[in-house]
Amino acid sequence: FLTLKTRFPTLRVRFFTQRTNFFTLRTRFPTLSARLLTQRISFLTLRTRFLTQRTRFLTLRTRFPTLRTRFLTLRTRFLTLRTRFPTLRTRFLTQRTRFPTLSARFFTLRTRFLTLRTRFPTLRTRFLTQRT
Repeated sequence: FLTLKTRFPTLRVRFFTQRTNFFTLRTRFPTLSARLLTQRISFLTLRTRFLTQRTRFLTLRTRFPTLRTRFLTLRTRFLTLRTRFPTLRTRFLTQRTRFPTLSARFFTLRTRFLTLRTRFPTLRTRFLTQRT
C-alpha cells in the first residue's frame, strides 16, 4: 500500500486514499520519486483524523486542508517553490501531470493553465480528485 524511502522519499501506490474529517484524496498516480522531488525530511507522520506531515521546511497539521509553512522548498522537474504563505505560483506546473498538489483554506494556484482561489477547493483532473 505504501512505500517510503527516507533518504530518497518515494511514495508508490496504485490507489491512494487519504481521509480526514474534511478531506478525501483519491488519485491513481500519487508517485513522488527522487528524480522528480527533492525534499529534506526530518521525519514524516501521517494520521487519519488529523494529517500531520513534518519535514525540515514544512509542518502540516490540518482538520481543514490548511497549509502552514515557515519555508517550503519543493523542487521537481516542473516546480520550484519557496514561500512563507500557502500560495503556489509556478510557470511549468499543470494539473494534467501526475503530481498531487497542495491545498489550503484559501487556496491560490496560478499557472499558465489555471488560476484558482476558493475556500473549499475541489480539483478534478485526469489523475487527481480532491474533495473537501
